[in-house]
Amino acid sequence: MNFRTLKLEEPEAGIALITLNRPDRLNALSLEMVEELHLLFGQLPSRDEVRVLVITGEGRGFCSGADLKDERLKKEASSILSSAAKHLFTVQKKYADLVLIMRRLPQPIIAAVNGPAAGGGMCLALASDIVIAGPRATFTPSFINIGLSGGEMGTTYFLPRGVGSFRASEILLTGRTVDAVEAERIGLVSRLVEENRLLETAMETARIMLTKSPVGLRLTKEALYLNLAAPSLEAAVELENRNQSIGCTSPEFFKAIAAFLQRKQQ
Repeated sequence: MNFRTLKLEEPEAGIALITLNRPDRLNALSLEMVEELHLLFGQLPSRDEVRVLVITGEGRGFCSGADLKDERLKKEASSILSSAAKHLFTVQKKYADLVLIMRRLPQPIIAAVNGPAAGGGMCLALASDIVIAGPRATFTPSFINIGLSGGEMGTTYFLPRGVGSFRASEILLTGRTVDAVEAERIGLVSRLVEENRLLETAMETARIMLTKSPVGLRLTKEALYLNLAAPSLEAAVELENRNQSIGCTSPEFFKAIAAFLQRKQQ
């Protein structure tokens, strides 16, 4: 399928590379890009051959957030902003549902953040499972800077869990920019790598995942997400128990055990 605002490639078997492709606008999220992301993400659950996703931005930015100069938004502004309900259902939920879909996808998602990740772009990074940043990466929760709530597209859910509640409060209440060095120090990103190693590091991480069983990857992503909000340790352990019992009956488990025992005997 051809996209106007995205590039979809499969550089290696099992790995899909999604590139946000509006470099002239720092890959800002136009309505068209949001709709194309919905379309792409909607196809991925049924594509078992795609086991890991890598998402990055074309050019010098990752994603600068919602495109406030989007011609469609400007043309429909008077109608969209005529009521909160209209805005909620025609725009807000379209953007915000992206992070819900990303968390529900069976494939782990690696964000390779190559430059500014502002507003909704920061949210796309936070909704990923692993965030690898280059030295030019920056993270700006810009919503509060334009008169909106700092809570947008899951920021008040993901950020406190990543960096702690006090740091998250300070970042969201001030709308300040976090650079790549600070992002690594406070745990906002998984790793900080040299610029010329960014995409290759993401691919190396994806290749390691491909050595694991498909069911193991899928259930691990699911458990990590669901147990972020587990009501108790008991509930978290019960989900893990279910997953382990499923895994223990899979062909991959028996192959792995046989290989392990063979190595022990050598």
